Amino acid sequence: MNWEGIVIHHSASGDVSANTIDQWHKEKGWKGVGYHFVIRANGDIEPARNWNAAGAHARGRNQNYIGICLTGNFTKHPPTAEQLAALIHLIKGVKSRWQANKIEKHHESCPGPMFPWDFFINAVS
Repeated sequence: MNWEGIVIHHSASGDVSANTIDQWHKEKGWKGVGYHFVIRANGDIEPARNWNAAGAHARGRNQNYIGICLTGNFTKHPPTAEQLAALIHLIKGVKSRWQANKIEKHHESCPGPMFPWDFFINAVS
């Protein structure tokens, strides 16, 4: 794949596994989990979708953007310190391996207003 960038999401739920999100997406009639990685509240990074396959997480960007979803609802609380550390680590690896240098929010309200976007962008720049 020719990855141009990364799209950051939140699950808008509790702390759930990539397998649970896979089940939710299948219940919607989709082929399975749309994200390439899921980061749990404890900082565990779970592979979700084959990173050699296009995602199904951000309309218009699925072919060229890796999808990363942090569990939690960041309209109600911020991500954990462990999640942010894992996300920063993962982003640096993705950027190094694939030169996927663009980092974008899913949309204006995702990953949520309590996600520390400016801190995060400075940490991965």
